[in-house]
Amino acid sequence: MIALAATLVLSAGAIAIAAKAPQKTPKSIVLGKTANYPVSGCPDPSKCEVVARVTGIQMMADGISHPFRVPKTGTLVSWWLKLPNLQTTQMRSFNTFFGGDPAARIAVLRRGKSGRFRLIGQSDTQSLKADLGKPGRARYKLAQPLRVQAGDYIGLTAVTWVPAFAVNLDGTQNYWLASRARSRCDTPSSKDPKRFAAYYKRSQAHLVSSTAKLYQCTYQTARLLYWARIVPDPEPPTG
Repeated sequence: MIALAATLVLSAGAIAIAAKAPQKTPKSIVLGKTANYPVSGCPDPSKCEVVARVTGIQMMADGISHPFRVPKTGTLVSWWLKLPNLQTTQMRSFNTFFGGDPAARIAVLRRGKSGRFRLIGQSDTQSLKADLGKPGRARYKLAQPLRVQAGDYIGLTAVTWVPAFAVNLDGTQNYWLASRARSRCDTPSSKDPKRFAAYYKRSQAHLVSSTAKLYQCTYQTARLLYWARIVPDPEPPTG
């Protein structure tokens, strides 16, 4: 009887300890990681291209499908860009065409029907000028982390223009999706300044939270050079 009582006491104690077991601390997840990372063609005039006045989602990078689809519900806490150096004349031209110094936001997007995405949340506008040409990647920590659900996508919004962009890549391994209707997919060449300026006069970036936009334009052979860190919600204790 004494041995049985001791066993019962020990069992009850084990249950109490299990009930008080702390939640597991989740490891953060970096979206956009691949084996290889391309670089921007800037400032080489023959290779320097930027993304302007649009929101983009990298849908395949270095052969990895959906690298910016959120795997677990949690919070978006920070993001990075790989920003090249630029010539003074390039800065002046891009600023003139696209409405000012380079600036961007990180965006949480939820996929809907018929090519639409809804803007669930976004960061404040981040000026990029001071980080152009810095070694490594520029990191931007969110003062207010953004909630994300499993299945959401993290996109990059070029409020004006963003040079974190690599081109002339393998089109079967790299492509991105833009917040443009199908009728606006053909972007004019800068060699036709009037048509080029007219096209970019109206922003196609996804800037208003809770609204849905068409994302019907897929661009191959290019990669948006951004990354995002997600901290998943704590897992419930086991036992």
